[in-house]
Amino acid sequence: MIDFSFEPRAEDPSWSPAQRPENPDRPEHPELTGADFSLSCFRADVRLVVQGVDLGLRTPGLPVVDFALMLEYARRELETRSGIAVETSVTGHVFSLSRGPEAVTLTTNYAPEVVELTWAELRQLTDRAKAEAFRLITTAHPELRANAWLRETVGAPSAA
Repeated sequence: MIDFSFEPRAEDPSWSPAQRPENPDRPEHPELTGADFSLSCFRADVRLVVQGVDLGLRTPGLPVVDFALMLEYARRELETRSGIAVETSVTGHVFSLSRGPEAVTLTTNYAPEVVELTWAELRQLTDRAKAEAFRLITTAHPELRANAWLRETVGAPSAA
């Protein structure tokens, strides 16, 4: 069983509906880009419990899009490789995954435990992380449903 959620950081102003969702450093092109979503905006703590093992990340805030896309990349690469290590862009937390015929083994650089999950659980976790990132961002800022990068990269369901 997997328990997963994002817990938005209250001190991150990008979650505030009163804050305009744009990059003020680029007045000529203020729309948020993939880099904005992945590296600086919409930070949260990650609640992740796999088979009773707490792999949650309580950090200065990890962009929800970064975490969701990291998981998706790892899952896709693991379909053709025996193992992969992926790192969060901002905080440097590493998830190492190795595949077996029916299960995936997951370890991290911040928790000593080793967990196993099925391929179906890994796919569900990936899809849920993307969907939850999109839902949280567009709930705070409904106008971001029109952001092409966010919609196409995070909002679309996985093809697998």
